Amino acid sequence: MKLLAKFCLLFVLAASLAACQTTGDPNRGGIFWSESKANERLKQKQDELNSVKSDTARIKGKNAAMEADAARKGQAPAQ
Repeated sequence: MKLLAKFCLLFVLAASLAACQTTGDPNRGGIFWSESKANERLKQKQDELNSVKSDTARIKGKNAAMEADAARKGQAPAQ
């Protein structure tokens, strides 16, 4: 009987560990933290930030050009 109980306990423990996953985000499940997945997630977020910064710079440049054009034509820039 003791052998059966030990076997069942070992089986339950092994099954619970097999269901776990590694994650780079502690807010999204998994009990094991993975540095490589965290680095991938960080790179993805940095790429998104760089894209937003690039778009912002492009729009600011376009706005400055439009304001300069409006000033040359003697118009007040729209606000």
